[in-house]
Amino acid sequence: MRLYYLLTCTLLLVPCISFSQKAEEYDMARIAGEIAGLEMEIVLLEDENEVENLQKIFGFYIDKLQWTQAADLFADNATLEIGGSGVYAGKERILAYLQSQGEEGPQEGILNDHMQLQPVIHVYPDGTAKGRWHHFSQEAEWSVSHHWGAGTYENEYIKEDGVWKISKLHLYSTMRSPVDDGWHITALPRTQPSESLPPDMPPSVDYENYPSVFVVPFHYGNPVTDPFIPGGEISFSRTLSSEAISESLDELENRAGLLEDADAVERLQTIYGYYLARNQWDHLTGIFAPDGTIEIAMRGVYRGAASIRRNLNLYGVQDELPGELHNHMQYQPVIHVDPDGQTARLRSRAFSLMGTYGRQGRFMGGIYENIFVKRDGQWLMFKDQQINTYFAGSDDGWINITRSQPPGITESNPPDEPPTMDFEMYPKAFLPPYHYENPVTGRTEVVD
Repeated sequence: MRLYYLLTCTLLLVPCISFSQKAEEYDMARIAGEIAGLEMEIVLLEDENEVENLQKIFGFYIDKLQWTQAADLFADNATLEIGGSGVYAGKERILAYLQSQGEEGPQEGILNDHMQLQPVIHVYPDGTAKGRWHHFSQEAEWSVSHHWGAGTYENEYIKEDGVWKISKLHLYSTMRSPVDDGWHITALPRTQPSESLPPDMPPSVDYENYPSVFVVPFHYGNPVTDPFIPGGEISFSRTLSSEAISESLDELENRAGLLEDADAVERLQTIYGYYLARNQWDHLTGIFAPDGTIEIAMRGVYRGAASIRRNLNLYGVQDELPGELHNHMQYQPVIHVDPDGQTARLRSRAFSLMGTYGRQGRFMGGIYENIFVKRDGQWLMFKDQQINTYFAGSDDGWINITRSQPPGITESNPPDEPPTMDFEMYPKAFLPPYHYENPVTGRTEVVD
């Protein structure tokens, strides 16, 4: 995240400290203009965060076949186009298309992880935005089929009555292959328009999936040779009092601080993943609050630094061992920082590649619902909770995955408290509770 606005804020604060005593020395219009420019920069950064959260939330809804929740993220006159299915126009038609993909809500035997990755977001002062995202999917119907999928989104967004919505979703599919064969053997063509639910318009772009070559058009130029400049006019009052200037700067400093907090929380979760991937248990324990907790795979709650460190022994010995693969990737974070800047909540994905050379390889997919706290100006992990979606063999995939429970409590290394929630892994269906409401409707999900 860009943080140069913080420096700007600091520079503005210095001359304004004694403004009431030396008003004649300052150009009121210039200062008001600088404040307005600073506010626009912060607004654009806030909007960028909200657009990112919006698209990531869309991905989490699609995972669990929550078609109504996903459709509610769209503007009334929005469009949706996925692969070669054609264009569906309007929220009602978008919902109809999504519902044609299967029953509403999590379904036993269905894996539908649709990951939203690598965002490039550009926000404009007129209340619109554009975003490019990578799509990566793991799709399966137990005992029937399982596929890898990849593609690129080029989407548009609009801010209506202060709320960001998707105004155009266009997923260019680039690859879809069965897990059994892999993409080096079998590459499936892109989807075709439905006969039972014809689109409102034909596909807007003619292209073919891999192994054909197609470069999805970029909504932006080269950032070095053709940099993005938001533009837009800055409006401001030329009659700001010293008190109004001070109040404006205090508010902007607080909003800038919350943006920095969100960035710090995402960074801490990412660092967590790097430590976890290489058995850096002492370092990993060090990012927790002294009274923090860790709860992974229904092993129970380990509370406090000593117990957290003890819990980590369940996953291997300190430091990386030759022949052991333990990669844990953290991505698609949805972050909300409380207004006081002291607590934050995060939902994100985990995707792990694990195994022992010469013996076995495994995939793991899961969801984090974590809490962070700020103590003495330092962000710390307070609650680390991972809910596993599946464990699968690297040579078997998900098609005939063994029905199993999460690892559960280890009697030789017991938790301080029992698990806070019971869940079952794929092919069973489970919806991990969200820490947030639908950002457009405010609707919450009731989890049985």
